[in-house]
Amino acid sequence: MLSQWRQCTRQAQRRHTPQRPAHLLLSLRRSLSSISASEIRQRYTEYFSKNGHTLLASSNIVPKSDSTLLFTNAGMVPFKQFFLNPSAAPYKMVTTVQKCVRAGGKHNDLDQVGYTPRHHTFFEMLGNFSFGAYDKRKIIHMAWQFVTEELRLPKDMLRVTVLNTDDEAHAIWKDEIGVDPGRIVRCGPEDNFWSMGNGEGPCGPSSEIFWDTQDPRYSESDDERWLEIWNLVFMQFHRGADGQLQPLETPCIDTGMGLERVASILQGKKNNYDTDEFQTIIRDIGRYQSNTADVSPDTVLTYKRIIADHLRTSVFLISEGVYPSNTGRGYVLRRIIRRAVRAGRLLGINDTVLSDLYPSLEAAMGAAYPEIIERREPVISVLKSEEKAFLKTLDKGMALLEGIFVGGSEDKVLSGVDAFALYDTHGFPVDLTQIIAHDHGWDVDIEAFDAIQRETRERNKTSWKGSSAKKDAVAGEIESICLEWQDTAISSKFCGYEIDPESMGAGMMGRVAAFRELSNGDALVVIDPCPFYATGGGQQADTGTVTVASDHDTAHTFSVKNAVALPNGRATVLQLAAAADKQALFDAGQEVTEIVDMKKRFGSAVHHTATHLLNAALRKVVGKSVMQAGSLVQPDSLRFDFTSGALTSEQLNEIEQLVNQAALDNTSVSVCQMTLDEAKAQGAVAMFTEKYNAESVRVVEVSGVSMELCGGTHLRSTRAAFPFQIVSEGSIGAGTRRIEAVAGSAASLWLQKQLGYAQATARALNVVKLSEMEKKSRQLSAKQKALQDESDMWLRAAAINLHPIATHSTTLGKPSTPIIIHVLPSSANSPGSAMSGGDARIVAEKACHLRDTRPESAHVVIRGNAVALSMDAQRVSGIQAGALLRELLVKLPGKGGGQGTLAQGKLKTAVSAAEQIAML
Repeated sequence: MLSQWRQCTRQAQRRHTPQRPAHLLLSLRRSLSSISASEIRQRYTEYFSKNGHTLLASSNIVPKSDSTLLFTNAGMVPFKQFFLNPSAAPYKMVTTVQKCVRAGGKHNDLDQVGYTPRHHTFFEMLGNFSFGAYDKRKIIHMAWQFVTEELRLPKDMLRVTVLNTDDEAHAIWKDEIGVDPGRIVRCGPEDNFWSMGNGEGPCGPSSEIFWDTQDPRYSESDDERWLEIWNLVFMQFHRGADGQLQPLETPCIDTGMGLERVASILQGKKNNYDTDEFQTIIRDIGRYQSNTADVSPDTVLTYKRIIADHLRTSVFLISEGVYPSNTGRGYVLRRIIRRAVRAGRLLGINDTVLSDLYPSLEAAMGAAYPEIIERREPVISVLKSEEKAFLKTLDKGMALLEGIFVGGSEDKVLSGVDAFALYDTHGFPVDLTQIIAHDHGWDVDIEAFDAIQRETRERNKTSWKGSSAKKDAVAGEIESICLEWQDTAISSKFCGYEIDPESMGAGMMGRVAAFRELSNGDALVVIDPCPFYATGGGQQADTGTVTVASDHDTAHTFSVKNAVALPNGRATVLQLAAAADKQALFDAGQEVTEIVDMKKRFGSAVHHTATHLLNAALRKVVGKSVMQAGSLVQPDSLRFDFTSGALTSEQLNEIEQLVNQAALDNTSVSVCQMTLDEAKAQGAVAMFTEKYNAESVRVVEVSGVSMELCGGTHLRSTRAAFPFQIVSEGSIGAGTRRIEAVAGSAASLWLQKQLGYAQATARALNVVKLSEMEKKSRQLSAKQKALQDESDMWLRAAAINLHPIATHSTTLGKPSTPIIIHVLPSSANSPGSAMSGGDARIVAEKACHLRDTRPESAHVVIRGNAVALSMDAQRVSGIQAGALLRELLVKLPGKGGGQGTLAQGKLKTAVSAAEQIAML
């Protein structure tokens, strides 16, 4: 909203429109209540399409060419490059309904969701954009016509704001539109001047349209009374590095209207969550809730709104290939899902909630976004898997928290140690812990939590080598140059498809289009045409050489280390090794010879074609619900990520057989171009994390086996993909699996190595035939187990009979838990020291023995550097052994962890005397 509305509206107050009678407001709401969110979308896009705009589909929520953002958080994000370079825009007037997410990073509305009427993590932004086609006069006229004629909002319920120095916009609103000057509010640049970040770039004044909610609780000068519905940004200046504004040669327009806000107005609702699409979900939640008699109606409604919002966000993120994880976007998604699960639990929903509500989201938004219907099964699979994983630890974590709250604390502050235990052991995002604590009137010591988390990360991360830092710096340098080049006319034609992957390859001539040195001694070059395949579609880039002749007929050959495409796809950029001081050889227009490493190109083609065969086999064996979630194609191997549950050994064998049979059939591989709709009609499989050009897509078909949208390089026929061998299959996240495999000659080499390993193992086992290995290994395993059991028996007896040299009683945790610390003698000659991990095993056995014989306390046993803590969960409630040990290790430095009734660790300094524990 406006931060200085009161100051801005003093003059407007003098022209205040009298409050409407209640019956007239009710009549107004009734007249607006028939317009659904779906109809608003349609009216908006049809209006601007009729006014010459090209309607584009929403871009992905995950920005493809903007590394500064976690998620697309505004309608203009996909068009940043065209605001910087309007002449490059393929369309001069565009309209969209953009999917946006504000959760995580700088733009984060997560904490307010459900508690306020307007905050959402997922929302839709109606927008129209001009890249030099029209100016502020045209958009002001179009905007006013849309809200007053298309949406039929009463003019006397609207106000507009302009920049206090923008006399032109003020005059247009007053003299041309006819808005009463008392309804035009001048505001400062903090409210009505937009810029792309804080630095240099396009910027300009804005004008906003506000709806008067006529809320009787507020006067006309109160922020809360006015609802911003549309922001019109006039990009007419360029801010230089010195902060000075210069007029742009090509002014642009950027507008944004929040769909949810407009829907609340047109449906006569005070809260966005009361609008039709949200209510479709919220009503469905009522079918699952129970046992809410002790919860106030307002709180129940808040939890329902949290679930509805988080369902939308989770589904759209997963449908675009974001999966729950502990880092980046995946962690934001995990936090959102777990907050929803906790809200469901408070409504009496003891099982999954989001996955069960999926049909209601389809009913609400499936018509607008058919991808959520097409991707139903894999999205539900991921949701259900993540929800169930959290439900397993939710009760234990809540019991731990309840124990702390019941135990009480004078300052009612949850310690950083406890908060980190919840995060590390039970998967509670710290913001969820804060919400639960807040509900109980407690705070969380976030500073202590952050300190423990930083210490843990420092302790666990691998050392940072100087070369790694240097590589990271060079990667940033390359990205910066590519972003610079994409805003120019630099381009190159990719001609690599014309090369037969099974040929030896030949030199191809091209001319230099651009050249730039890098700080590490390498250089970037654009050559047109270019046969090198750039990293993309999961396939690694080609390598090879570029040769250029000097004035003295001396040939200079440079290795091509990597190839990347410009973000706009108009050129391939090659990274040349040790070419930074060769600027003179690469003048624009200079002719060069390009040679692709065909051995690696062939290997990539083998594994890319094998990837398609694998995808087809998976869909046949597991079902068409399988969705590709990522891939990596290399010259000597492939990796394929997909949505599914665990595969059985029988399924894996069948998949291998299908791929090998398809390869042996030597089926032809064909490539053609068609529209996206034509490809879908023919059954072509697309990767749902990709955004495709609707006018032309490349379709790769293995006749009768596979048809996929793909930009990679492939075999001409399938024979070279034989043999095919799955190397591994396993989980990489909630509802997501990974297959690693080899094909062709790489598979033959792999199988030869495995045979060598098997023969060596057979010799070590003293068997003649490989078929006898399994029987012999079972015999040895049984013998080993018997020996281990005997060893454990003696170690347990030794631990029980080992008497401490010192003991100390103290308390730990919240609620305060009695602890007895026992220090055992440490000697090279003492029982158990010669056994593998002797000290660690002895302290664990001793701690468990003490727990069973003296359950009224928790017991810590230390021997040298080894430490163990055990407790009886029935007698010591409200906290787990792992949390107690972590708190102890703050006072007695070390590292360790555990759950339930036993935790173990290692101290930084060995303990051998009573004095070392007396201060605890």
